[in-house]
Amino acid sequence: MSDLAPLSELAKKFQSLAAGLDVEPHFTLFRTTPQHDGSPHIEVAAGKFQFVVTERGSEFERIKDLSADEVLYLLFEGVTQHMATRYELRNRLPGIDGRSVWFPYQERLMEGMNPSWGERLKEKHRRLLEDHPFRP
Repeated sequence: MSDLAPLSELAKKFQSLAAGLDVEPHFTLFRTTPQHDGSPHIEVAAGKFQFVVTERGSEFERIKDLSADEVLYLLFEGVTQHMATRYELRNRLPGIDGRSVWFPYQERLMEGMNPSWGERLKEKHRRLLEDHPFRP
């Protein structure tokens, strides 16, 4: 089987989920080649997906052996983080750690696409806050 078939199916699923988001078009592109601008692209090797981030000709991240669900989670974690930080900026509260607004908003966005993604992100935020608690 060609590596193009799984990528095509994954791209369709990504586009379907992204269509419902209020975000700039740049964030709804499914890339399969490096853009070298810090945006991720997806590759297939040995029948498994790889999540790759490059910038200015250098590879910064490569996560191998991923399922389609894991790739979608990673892609939408980045998209919803952008959306959530933009939301926090518009709803900023003086003297309040912005993450207290950003994190729950991002978790709701992810949960709306896939409940398990929302739970996974909540756990990630919980662990992060153990090491780096909210600050005034």
